[in-house]
Amino acid sequence: MPTRAQDPDRRLPAGVRAVDRAADLPRRGWDALAGPGDLFLTCRWLDVAEATAGVPMRYLWTERDGQPVAALATALATASAPWMLGRPDAVLRGSADAGLPGAAEFLTDLVDDPTSELLPALLAGGRHIGNTRILCGPSATEHDLAALVEAAESQAYGTGAAGPCFLYLGEAADPDRRLGALLAARGYESFVSGHYSVLRVPKDGYEGYLATLPRKRRVSVAAERRRVRAADVRTVLEPLADADLVRFAALEAELLEKYGIDWAPDQSMPVLRQARDVFGDDAFAAVARADGDIRGFALILRHGDHWYARQTGYDYAYQRRTGLPLYFELLYYRLVEEATAAGVSVIHYGLGSTDTKLSRGCTATEQRCHVLRPGSRA
Repeated sequence: MPTRAQDPDRRLPAGVRAVDRAADLPRRGWDALAGPGDLFLTCRWLDVAEATAGVPMRYLWTERDGQPVAALATALATASAPWMLGRPDAVLRGSADAGLPGAAEFLTDLVDDPTSELLPALLAGGRHIGNTRILCGPSATEHDLAALVEAAESQAYGTGAAGPCFLYLGEAADPDRRLGALLAARGYESFVSGHYSVLRVPKDGYEGYLATLPRKRRVSVAAERRRVRAADVRTVLEPLADADLVRFAALEAELLEKYGIDWAPDQSMPVLRQARDVFGDDAFAAVARADGDIRGFALILRHGDHWYARQTGYDYAYQRRTGLPLYFELLYYRLVEEATAAGVSVIHYGLGSTDTKLSRGCTATEQRCHVLRPGSRA
């Protein structure tokens, strides 16, 4: 493995600008590059991530006539980072275990174990799960993309990282395809890291949504909803400003524990508080209450006419006792019922549980992890 030299100057390619704080960005110009599917690359989410991730972050962009035309958010992931799905070593192991294309081969070809070989890693495209990309305006060129990738590589090696990676780059949009081709030409290797799910809300709302499902699924959905109503579960949408964040944090920890992730409720509180304070009216919760207590919640963030399901959690003792499908009631049926009236066209469900999401009307796009291994610098 090559020596990871330190270069505190982190010299930038010509035409690339950089700051270490989102507060110092040209915020209006940066956000103008973000489409409705890029909530986690907008300045207000970067504020949240910067305040809660516990790692150094840096923001790069190119501009013309004083305005950004392409932009790249970065974060440095180390072995101490608890967010495993934001680390290339954990993503590689999980993808290989899931049999995702290219992951087992990539893992086998590593000289050392993934943690020691791939970390620290510069996360290019943002510290979030899904659609880690370069933001591109209509006038962005191949030169802009190449300059930002070169800047990320220089930053990675200058800070002692093993190398840069784009953990979850899609191929649905033209800029993402061009970036993928550029990375391949520069020696990056890739494997499938997951599938990103969204639900496109029909213009006629919930009835139109039901019509998109197979008949057998429509019957089961009706049965699920009858069970929830018969159990006297009340579901509401409420502003995050009015929510019981302590209870939400405890329920999210229960969910993560179910999937083998060691997570304390206190670890959820900073993001919940920051989302509440930064997003204001664009942050709300779908909440299920029964027997005088919150039995499930889903945190939803709004960006343009898109909703994003960001965090969720459930009272599993109650779930085991009742067997109620609160996940589907909160995150699908109730949200779809409200989406059309709210002017929402797409609901984002992100990565994981792809078959379950497809069964409830979502579509999924492939995401690939692009990694420049140590010793492969272009």
